[in-house]
Amino acid sequence: MRMNKSIIAVLTAAAVSAILPGCANYQLGTTLPPHLRTISVSTFKNISEEPQIETTITSATLSEFQRDGQLKVRDADEADILLTGEILNYRLDNVRSDRNNPKTTREYKAIVTMRIHAVERATGKKVTEQNVTGSKTFEATGDLMTARRSVLPDLSRELGRKVVDAVISAW
Repeated sequence: MRMNKSIIAVLTAAAVSAILPGCANYQLGTTLPPHLRTISVSTFKNISEEPQIETTITSATLSEFQRDGQLKVRDADEADILLTGEILNYRLDNVRSDRNNPKTTREYKAIVTMRIHAVERATGKKVTEQNVTGSKTFEATGDLMTARRSVLPDLSRELGRKVVDAVISAW
């Protein structure tokens, strides 16, 4: 009986020491400096050839900051960080063609590249400045314009998540 308790104690200690190192770099909460808790997101400027995508991408980015919760969204005059950006490029790549008619595309990949700029409002110090790219595949059913528009919400959410990651991971 005593021997079993000793074995259990040794096994428990071994299990705990094997598990704890994996938790060493885990941090609860945010890694952001204490003076940076809010962000303002200006409507992204669209310099791509795809019309009217800036509103959807900006809205999705705001939603992703709210979902993430590490930075609260505020107006520019109240925010600690000011985020601006330009949508540089929207393109479609052929992913899959019809096997019976190789000139007919069955699946596309929509790819958007944007450049983001984030600065501390109080000091003007650069937080991050980088390109962010998102992509989503979609089937070419019906007319292409409708299919392109139907993929935009998912593509915008992906870009929004990547923008949030880029700003948060700057520290």
